Amino acid sequence: MKHTCPRCGAELPEGASFCPHCASSLQTRQSMEAPAVPHRRSLLPMLAALLVLAASLVLWGWLRPKGLPKGPTEAVVLQTDETGRCTINVELLQAWFPEVTAMNFGTTSLTSDNIDNYLTDNFQLAALVSSQGTEGSGTERNIFNARNNGSNRHCLLLFDRNTHLMGYFIGQPKNLGDGQWQFDVTLCDYNFTKLYEKELAAFDAEWERLFSNYIAPEDIDSSGAVWYLKGYNTGKTPTLRQSDAQLYHLWSVYTSPTREDQCRELERLEQDLPDEGRWMCYLLLDENHELVGYTMLDTNGNGGETP
Repeated sequence: MKHTCPRCGAELPEGASFCPHCASSLQTRQSMEAPAVPHRRSLLPMLAALLVLAASLVLWGWLRPKGLPKGPTEAVVLQTDETGRCTINVELLQAWFPEVTAMNFGTTSLTSDNIDNYLTDNFQLAALVSSQGTEGSGTERNIFNARNNGSNRHCLLLFDRNTHLMGYFIGQPKNLGDGQWQFDVTLCDYNFTKLYEKELAAFDAEWERLFSNYIAPEDIDSSGAVWYLKGYNTGKTPTLRQSDAQLYHLWSVYTSPTREDQCRELERLEQDLPDEGRWMCYLLLDENHELVGYTMLDTNGNGGETP
């Protein structure tokens, strides 16, 4: 069979790949798809997110608590009286630690390995925040009652300067018998100035929002309150004052992840009234542990003045 050029019609030799007359190509062109090239620009956000995640993990590993401060231990042995009680104060502790200038002592429900959690739950930091760093807890004292709480967890913090922790005991004391109880105090060198500054800034920015709705005692039952958080015996007037250490304590507890554990049923409020001559502040919470307002009560349950 003769082959002719599809363009000029000239007869073509067999097997020709182009026309010798018009030079047209006789090859059939096939369309080819370009190979897929990944869109590099679309990968950039993913790479950036991975880098941020990796950096966050490294930072968290660096900053996360590495356990309580380590150091040598000193055994403090308390002798209780015939009622099973012993007063713990700075003068008593100076027999073991002459440098101590302030202390905090009490039972604790915390089980954290971060010492900052215990510091924010104690009167020392509350006193520092309320006084803008000028005054710590000073000559605070407390009672160790072996009969009522000898098996409870306790927290003893020792300070030699306002923002410097020199020792601590966290846990259950050892019963040595004959009314003697041993607290193994761990000595440390822990400066918590940065923690104080962080807490002060956060408290100054938020405290007014937390204490903006005063509820008189006669209105508590109709307020929707189911729970309450109690303050300290530090209120000296019926009017709320920013300089009162119990405000920081209440703010700290309310904003902590253990808020629900520290709430008390409203029916117990009369059992938690302040000492004679003092006023105590209470945060009132609804059934979901959300803030309803606050109230101020004296030792007889009378209300304070509306700010």
